[in-house]
Amino acid sequence: MGRHTRHAAALTAALAVVGAAVWMGVSSGTEPAVQAGSGTVAAAAKDRVTQPLRDEHKELIPHIDGLAAAGDAIGVSSLAEQQEKVHASYVFLTESLIPHAVAEDKVLYAKVDELIGTNGKTHATDTMRRDHQEVGTLTDELGKLGGKLEKGDLAAPDQHEMRRVLYSLNGIVGLHFAKEEEVYLPLLDRTLTAEQAQEMFEEMEEVTAKETGGSGHAH
Repeated sequence: MGRHTRHAAALTAALAVVGAAVWMGVSSGTEPAVQAGSGTVAAAAKDRVTQPLRDEHKELIPHIDGLAAAGDAIGVSSLAEQQEKVHASYVFLTESLIPHAVAEDKVLYAKVDELIGTNGKTHATDTMRRDHQEVGTLTDELGKLGGKLEKGDLAAPDQHEMRRVLYSLNGIVGLHFAKEEEVYLPLLDRTLTAEQAQEMFEEMEEVTAKETGGSGHAH
C-alpha cells in the first residue's frame, strides 16, 4: 500500500469514527450546554426554535448508520444483501439527504450568512457548502459503483472503492451535522423568534418539495 493510499485510508477511518461518535451523542440527546444547566433536556429543547431541524437530523440517523453498514457488507455479505444495502444508501442520498442539503444551502445558510456577515465572495458557511459538494461527488461515485454491483460481484479494487465511498459519506455527514448543531443552530436559537424560525422552515420545505417533486415533509 502506497503512502498516499495509507493516508487516505487513515482519513476515511478517522472520519467514520468521528461520525459514529457524533451520532451516538446526537441519538442519546446529550449536549454539554444542556447537561451544564439546571434544566432538563426536554425543557431546553422546548426553548430552541431550531428543534424541528434537530428532530429531522435524528430521523436521518438510521440512514446515516446504514451507509457504514453497507460499507461493512461489501465483499462480505451475499451479493443480494450488498446490492440491497447499496441501493438503499443511494436512494436515501439522492431522494432525502441531497434535497435536504439543497434546502440548507438556499435557506438555512443564507440566514446564517445574513446574521454573521460576509467578506467579499467569502461566506461564513462556505465550508459547510463544500461538505455538500463532497457528498454530491461521493454519491455520484456510489451510483457508478452501484451500477457495477448490480451486474455481479465487484472486483477487489472496486470493493475497496465502494467501502471508501460509503465510509467517507458516513463520516462526512456525521461531522457536518455536528458542526451545524453545535455552531449554527445555537446562533439561530439566540437570534430568531419562533415565528421567524417557522418561516425559515417553511421556505426550506418549499425548496425540498421542489427537489423531490413535492414529496418533502413539513418541519
